[in-house]
Amino acid sequence: MPTIPEAAVWAIYFVPLVTGALCATAFRRTPLLAGRAMITAMFVAWLLALWTLQTVIGHHGEAIGFDPITWVHLGDIPIQFGARVDGLTAVMLVVVTSVGLLVQVYSTEYMRGDGGYYRYFAYMGLFCSSMLGLVLASSLLQLFIFWELVGASSYLLIGFWFHRPSAAAAAKKAFIVTRFGDFGFFLGVLLVWVSAGTYDMATLNEHATELSAAALTGISLGLFSGAVGKSAQFPLHIWLPDAMEGPTPVSALIHAATMVAAGVYLIARMFPLFQAAPENVHMFIATIGGITALLAASIGVVSTDIKRVLAYSTVSQLGYMVMALGLGGYVAAIFHLFTHAFFKALLFLGSGSVNHASGTFDMRKMGGLRSHMPITFWTFVIGSLSLSGVFPLAGFWSKDEILATAYEANPIFFGITVLVAFLTAFYMFRAIFLTFFGTYQGGEASEHGHSSHPHESPMSMAGPLLILAVPAIAVGWVNLDGSFGHFIEAALPEAVRQGHHEPVALVMAISTVAALSGIAVATAIYFAKMPASASIRSKLGPLPGIIERKYFMDDLAEDILVRKVLYGGIAQACELFDRYVVDGIVNGIGWAARMKGEVLRRTIVGQQQAYSSLLLAGVLVAVVVLFALSGAGLER
Repeated sequence: MPTIPEAAVWAIYFVPLVTGALCATAFRRTPLLAGRAMITAMFVAWLLALWTLQTVIGHHGEAIGFDPITWVHLGDIPIQFGARVDGLTAVMLVVVTSVGLLVQVYSTEYMRGDGGYYRYFAYMGLFCSSMLGLVLASSLLQLFIFWELVGASSYLLIGFWFHRPSAAAAAKKAFIVTRFGDFGFFLGVLLVWVSAGTYDMATLNEHATELSAAALTGISLGLFSGAVGKSAQFPLHIWLPDAMEGPTPVSALIHAATMVAAGVYLIARMFPLFQAAPENVHMFIATIGGITALLAASIGVVSTDIKRVLAYSTVSQLGYMVMALGLGGYVAAIFHLFTHAFFKALLFLGSGSVNHASGTFDMRKMGGLRSHMPITFWTFVIGSLSLSGVFPLAGFWSKDEILATAYEANPIFFGITVLVAFLTAFYMFRAIFLTFFGTYQGGEASEHGHSSHPHESPMSMAGPLLILAVPAIAVGWVNLDGSFGHFIEAALPEAVRQGHHEPVALVMAISTVAALSGIAVATAIYFAKMPASASIRSKLGPLPGIIERKYFMDDLAEDILVRKVLYGGIAQACELFDRYVVDGIVNGIGWAARMKGEVLRRTIVGQQQAYSSLLLAGVLVAVVVLFALSGAGLER
């Protein structure tokens, strides 16, 4: 196959964008055509992504030399836009288009009958194109533009059912919380302008060691704050679980495989710059990732909404990846991002399938669905086993890379990864037993017109589950000989590449024991009921309640920071400043002008003699002043 031309690479971005625009305009009256058009667009983008991957494989993961286009010169700095295509880009393109294509197929049935059907696919087109543009960007400024477009389209999709107050609130929360991280990202972009004089990411990475420690620290922390927001890291993780108010296919695409991976991708893309930063920056990144992984995993243990369990699982696994990057595990993080995209998309779509059957996401109202939904059940088990890291499924290989990285770096981080592995297996099999075993609890009336009588989903929904089950099992095998690692490391400068790490037998054994122990404990409590979960809860005192309240993080953010500090304090102070200072200055100027007018008005008496006298007096004063200033008067 010939090398892919640059026009075909850009078509990966433009095809979903143009199709989304058509869905919003031409297909408004034929909504079914909108779904089919978006499936076709994503299929074309997927084929082009595979062509890109084949081309990059031919270059052994090295960058394909596409010259950027100069858009404008700002001073001495050219602002250039271009397509950066290397091993990392190729992998991300395949992930986004593969999951995106299956999600579009799944959505045609899941969203059937919805009044905003055409609008849904228009938003999907905007999101997919924005994410693909972000992955292809060669310039940090270009990446930032698509970063913001991803946030905007995510806001539209989370709040798709805007008539629901909970969905509208979740969309606003996601948009506002991520603004805090994006503001730091923007400051980092400005600091790059001042310190480096270029936005080309390849150039920045090549010459990162030439920057001062202060500049590297500021840039790294600025970019990392953007990643904290997008990838839902502590303390900005609070938006992601609420984002489950959007349609389930949105959760599968945005909050499992693509948008939330953008933060991890940003750190990986700028990995040489982060590596050149002081050691304290690395430890800070790893610590934030470790806290996030442990915090979210513990909340997943007590959640009763199946989508929120998966949401907290996503936050936890993203914490894994960020921690690995902080510890220098570039390959481990990207490998886990790659495998995680497939099995987590499978699990989210599986949760949508059980919702289609039961009309609810509350696992307490499910149960007994195993016999009614065999395809959903078995694919969900496969996804859960892969997420839990059970040999030989995909998640086992990528999770062990992260555990090996932590094992070599720091025993505390290794302990966190092992504990998170145990909790992950526990809460996933807790979800399986509550959802698929026992007696059906009746579900509830569906909001989408679906029957709450248990039944297997139609093939347009079950088919993507079967397809995703294959990579959930086997995609981890691509790195058995280290070839995947070598491929994506080719995106880095030669000096930063680490090479293939041999598996550590002790780490693999500990990882396996942790996963199987989590499954065993979940089986004992939620299947055999020995002991019952209620009895365990009663012995733990207030701890379960604290975890169910998410460690009061939402209360702290919404009730204290927003309502009391921002609204009650800062907002009121701004209102008083506006009323008494800004309005006072404006009103004072108006009052002064009015008083001046009142004074001048009294000089207008309407008598010609008075005007002539004033004129002569003014001339006399002017003559005296000029005479005095001429010097003659002063000399005397």
